[in-house]
Amino acid sequence: MIRICVAAFAVLALAACSKAPEDTTARYTLGGGVGTITVQAAANGDARVEAGQQVLVRNGGTEYLVLTDGKGRFAAKVSDFIAAMGEMMREEGMKPSGLGPQSDYELVKKGTETVTGIAGDVWNVRAKPAKDAKAAPPTETIEAVISGDPALANVGKALSMQTRLSTAGMQQVQGGQGNLEKRVEEMLDKGMVLRFGDALKLDKIEKAPIDTKVFALPAVIDKTALKARLNAERARARAASGTPPVEKPGSGPAPAPTPAPKAK
Repeated sequence: MIRICVAAFAVLALAACSKAPEDTTARYTLGGGVGTITVQAAANGDARVEAGQQVLVRNGGTEYLVLTDGKGRFAAKVSDFIAAMGEMMREEGMKPSGLGPQSDYELVKKGTETVTGIAGDVWNVRAKPAKDAKAAPPTETIEAVISGDPALANVGKALSMQTRLSTAGMQQVQGGQGNLEKRVEEMLDKGMVLRFGDALKLDKIEKAPIDTKVFALPAVIDKTALKARLNAERARARAASGTPPVEKPGSGPAPAPTPAPKAK
């Protein structure tokens, strides 16, 4: 009897271990075949996301953006990049547009779907009936298929780095996070995205050891140095295009910001 109990416990322990995060590489295809996103997530939480020229790395629990400018390749904390871009926008005289009247949104589970052999829950973010006549009209439903498998949790967390970076710029312009963005963020926190509408779909997944060199970073600079390099790169781009320098706030209209250095 004791042997049977011990054997049963061992089986349960192995089953539990199989649900623990493990080194996983996921490859996604963007809608229309316009590009791909590769996510490499280690069991210890380190991760790397490559989307075209954009590279994001989580190393030791900290998230970084890898960039390249005229001086070479470097990395900066994502939080420093977002803060620096916000400061640069304000220094050019740009002010948040404001969120304005908004609809309320709800997150609803609509069933299940299997993508590339992985089962997931279908979630919808949809507008609630407007209570305020001045509120923006309801937009179309946003749908995603998400796996809640704990073994794939680190892939979901890694992909969310790109999502947060993408929405950070919008929040800087708007001056905050809208109701729609809040519900979408809640939806994406459910686990690993298998499909996001028609915009993103899991194409291939591989569970195999990932070399730790994948998560290595070039020289990491602080926010002050980052801002200086972003400003220098912007000035260089403006000079090359013949765009006049930005006037100080109050002395005249500020032109739209030029692109930051390419991410690599």
